Amino acid sequence: MLLRYESQEFSEELKKRMNSNKEYREKAKGMAWKTLFIVEDMCFAVYSDYLDGELVERKHVPSRQIDEYKKKADFVVGIPTYELSVEIAAGRKSLETLFMNRTLKLEGSVFKALQYRGAIELAGKITAQLTNESSIPSKEDFVKVFSEQGLL
Repeated sequence: MLLRYESQEFSEELKKRMNSNKEYREKAKGMAWKTLFIVEDMCFAVYSDYLDGELVERKHVPSRQIDEYKKKADFVVGIPTYELSVEIAAGRKSLETLFMNRTLKLEGSVFKALQYRGAIELAGKITAQLTNESSIPSKEDFVKVFSEQGLL
C-alpha cells in the first residue's frame, strides 16, 4: 500500500519501523527527548517523543499550538521550506550538513544530539526509506489537505 507522505498512516508506519529496528534501538538506548520539526514557510510542525530510544509519539501539531510545543521540546528544528523538508526526509539532504552551513535553525543541546549521532543517522535512513516508498504531494496539495484537517 502506497502511503501519503506525512499522513497519520505514514507516522504510524514510521513508528513501527523505527521501534522494530534492532540496530536503531541499540544505538538509541537511553535516548529520552522530545523534538519539534517546523516547516517554516507553511507553519507545519511534527512533534516526536522518544523514551529510551522508542518513538512513543509522533504527531502533527496545529499551527496555533506550535509555541506551546516549543516549550516542551528538547530540540526544535526550523526548516525553511516544504521542498527542503522533503529533501531531508527522503535522505537527499543531511540535517547535520544543513545545520553546519546554517540553513536550518536548531534549538537544543548539540552535545546531547551528538551523544546519539548513530541513532539519529539510522532514524534518518529509516525515514528516507519510508519517504521514498510513499507518494509525496506537491506543496499546494499538502497545504490543502492539512488546512482541511485544521493543522495549518
